[in-house]
Amino acid sequence: MNKENINPSDYSSEKGKRENIDEILFFDPAREVEYLKQIDDDKKYVALGQELKTAIQELSFIQGGALERVLENGRIKEPTINTFLDRFVEKDSLDMVAFNKIQEGLKDGNNLVVHFSPQNIEMNYPANVIDFWINQEKDGKINFLRFFVDDNLEKMKSIYKAFGGKEEIKSSVDLLTNPLITNDFRMADIMRNLMVSDKKIETTKNKIDNVVDHIMEDFYSDFENRIFFHKDLINRIFSASYEVALNESSFNEMEINDYLIRRIGNFMYGQISEMKVRNGGGACPGVVKTAEFGPGRGMIISIEDGSFVVKEGNTEGLTFCKKCGCWYSGDNCPLCK
Repeated sequence: MNKENINPSDYSSEKGKRENIDEILFFDPAREVEYLKQIDDDKKYVALGQELKTAIQELSFIQGGALERVLENGRIKEPTINTFLDRFVEKDSLDMVAFNKIQEGLKDGNNLVVHFSPQNIEMNYPANVIDFWINQEKDGKINFLRFFVDDNLEKMKSIYKAFGGKEEIKSSVDLLTNPLITNDFRMADIMRNLMVSDKKIETTKNKIDNVVDHIMEDFYSDFENRIFFHKDLINRIFSASYEVALNESSFNEMEINDYLIRRIGNFMYGQISEMKVRNGGGACPGVVKTAEFGPGRGMIISIEDGSFVVKEGNTEGLTFCKKCGCWYSGDNCPLCK
């Protein structure tokens, strides 16, 4: 089906491409594996890190800083992974209808494209989101910012019309598929009319980024490229990042580092006691499923009567030594110091 033949009314809740919201995983490790298959090998690490950080940030309603994109031959590219973003948008979907118009608006040299994404639970849009695409008119650079807002559909429609929206907007689908393209207004002009979501955030973007970076480094050190091809490993990284960044959000940087040192072994090798399922929070659709790490068992090293003793046991409360692969109590591994 060509985009010219797509009628937004075809996408009713019964006919839409999206699954029932109760069946959708917000972060699906299996889909991440498929996504990473499309990324060049030398860009996979960065791509996975970005996916993890974005997921945890959206769970927290965090407004991220501007992300730099590049417009190349009329298509938006993510420069850090050297990949066109439309490759990851579902073909013949409402998202693709909108994304094509966003690209066309930027390609035509317009200064600003504003994409309104109203809440629509049946279509798997659980929050009111507004994206700003700002044309820098320099080396094809584009800045992208996303905001979660408390404005409802009627308020979004009025803003769209007030700032020169050309299409008649009757529904959330109309608004979703007709981004506002303008040369007459700046982002700040439109932002003054929005109510940016004031959800209480228990953590920060920097804390999330640091936690994900730390956990990714540890996993890659042990598993190398396997983290890109095994959904179980990606699930462990996501679950660990969620546990530390959100559940331990009151920790300062030193406390987070200490916590990671104690827990990283369980995150990588510990027994998964259950998969905890919770309703989506923040900007996430569907459900969030994370691993709950049990105490696990491993080889424990200690010194008894002046001799090294290694035996299998419960590793709860112990620290994992990456050098020898054993667990220990105290400040340092007795073998590796």
